[in-house]
Amino acid sequence: MARHTHNAFSVRQRQRQGQAVWELVGADGQPVEQAERFIHTLVLRGLSPRTRRTYAYDLLEAYRWMAEAERQPEQVTGEDLVAFIDYQQRPPPASASTINRRLRLLQRFVQFLTGTAPVVAAWRQYNHALSFHSRSRRGSVRIKEPHRVIHPLKDAQVLKFYTSLKTWRDRSMMLLMWAEGLRAAEVLNLTVNDIDDAGHGLRILGKGNKQRVMPLAEVAANTLRLYARLERPITASQAMFLVLKGPRRGQPLSEAGLRRIFRYHRAKSGITQANPHRFRHGFGAAMTRCRVPLLVLARMMGHSSPHTTMRYVEIEDPELRAHYLQALDVLKTQGLLHEGLLRADH
Repeated sequence: MARHTHNAFSVRQRQRQGQAVWELVGADGQPVEQAERFIHTLVLRGLSPRTRRTYAYDLLEAYRWMAEAERQPEQVTGEDLVAFIDYQQRPPPASASTINRRLRLLQRFVQFLTGTAPVVAAWRQYNHALSFHSRSRRGSVRIKEPHRVIHPLKDAQVLKFYTSLKTWRDRSMMLLMWAEGLRAAEVLNLTVNDIDDAGHGLRILGKGNKQRVMPLAEVAANTLRLYARLERPITASQAMFLVLKGPRRGQPLSEAGLRRIFRYHRAKSGITQANPHRFRHGFGAAMTRCRVPLLVLARMMGHSSPHTTMRYVEIEDPELRAHYLQALDVLKTQGLLHEGLLRADH
C-alpha cells in the first residue's frame, strides 16, 4: 500500500480485484465517500491505471484548495473555478495543461454530485488569459496553453540509442514506439495474442479501451520473434513483455521498469532527450514526411481527432519553404505579390 499526504488529505493506493485503485482519504484515514464514488466511475469507464492515478491526484489538489477556501464540493461555483486557477498559479505554478485538466475534472466532479457543472457566465470580466475551448460547453473556463513544439530525435540519435539496447525485448519495445507509433502504456499492455499468426499485424489496446490494428513492420516482427525465441521466460503470463532477470523474472514489465530501462540507456548512449513519447513523435513526423494523410495518421496513432495529431506533427522548415514558394508562384500568376509592387508609384 502506498500513501502520499498533502495537508489533511492523502491519496492511498489499494488493490481491488487485481486492479490498482487510488482513493482519497481524509485526516481520519478513512476514504472520502463522495470522492470514492466518483473515482469508481473512472474505473467503470475503463480508463488506464495511469490516468486513474493522475485523476486521483488532481482531485486531491482540488480538495486541498477547497479546504483552504472553506468550500464543499457541492458549493463550488463558476467564480470559484477562477479562484482555483489563482490557487494553482502560486509558486511553484502548475502548467497550463495541468490546470485545465484539473478544471475539467473538478467540473465533472461537481456535476456528478449535483447534476450541474459550475460555469463562468460573465467570463469577460476576468483576465484576458482565460478563454473557452471551441468544443467546450459555454462557461467552461480554461486558460491559454502555449504551443509546444517537440522536435523528434535525429535519425543518428535514434540509431545510437537503439544500438545501446542489448536485449531483443528492449529493442522490440523501442521499435514498436518508433516504427509503429505506440504509446508506452500500449507497449506494456500488449499480450502474446495481439500479434497475428503470420506476424504481419498488431492489435493495440489504446486509450479508453479503443482498439486499432496496425501492420507490423518487418524489422519489428523479426525482433519480436528473436525476443520470444531467445529471451522471453517460460511463464503462464500472457503479457508480451516480461522481466528478464531478478526475483520478478517472468512477471509483466511495469511502467516503472520501462522508465528504468530508458533512464539507464539515456545515460549509456548520451541521448539525453530519448523517451517513449519522442519515439512516438518521431513516428508521426516520419509518416508526415512520407505524405501519409492526416486522417490516416490519426487512426494509426489512435487519436480520436486529427486536431490531436497536429500537436505531434510539425512541418519541417525545408518543406514549409517549398510549400510557401509554390504558393507565392500561384499568387504571382494572379497578379499578387509580384516584383512590380516594389515600384515607388505603388
